[in-house]
Amino acid sequence: MNGYELLAQFEKDIKECLTVPNHWLPLDFQDQRTDSVSLADVEQKCDARDRCTLSDFEENEIERAKRVQIYRDQLERGLEIEYLP
Repeated sequence: MNGYELLAQFEKDIKECLTVPNHWLPLDFQDQRTDSVSLADVEQKCDARDRCTLSDFEENEIERAKRVQIYRDQLERGLEIEYLP
């Protein structure tokens, strides 16, 4: 095990040891089985919440809608359409 792996394991172990009382956390992060939640659990819930859940198709549709709006604005101003890469 190299130094980086040891530090990563140390960080993981510390996060398991530190706990946050439920009353400090929003309801989504609370664990009703105990009176506190480990910092590692809070971090996992944050990561899951922040993870993007859009499919490639949905992301492409959002990008397409943005481009169409830009092109529409260009036409309304009487400009020639400048296609975006």
